[in-house]
Amino acid sequence: MAKSVTDTALAFVAAINAGDATGLRRYMTEDHTFTDARGNSFSGAEKMVSAWQHFLHAYPDYRIQIKHMFAEENKVALFGDAEGGWRVNDAVLSQRWRVSAAWLAEIEARKIRRWSVFCDTTWATPPK
Repeated sequence: MAKSVTDTALAFVAAINAGDATGLRRYMTEDHTFTDARGNSFSGAEKMVSAWQHFLHAYPDYRIQIKHMFAEENKVALFGDAEGGWRVNDAVLSQRWRVSAAWLAEIEARKIRRWSVFCDTTWATPPK
């Protein structure tokens, strides 16, 4: 189990980068809330496992690269890039996308209570 708030946030990122939606559950509180870059929030750890499975399927090879990180009390701000591909009609496209992004994690008892994403979302639409 993670020892610090930064360890917890980085373990969550590592599970995302491994494409392990089930593994992400280990790092979520029961009332875990995810807020996407459009401001939509979703709550409940089990609901989010399913949502991550869908997301990781739709955007294959999704990865987060952290370049900078700051922690204060129970919050960790992460800055870097996100990248991945697209799956359309169950075919993985050869094109890739990359976007600068930031994440804010609120930690409670060595688990992620809130995970918020901040980035431009134009990448979400696959090329024609």
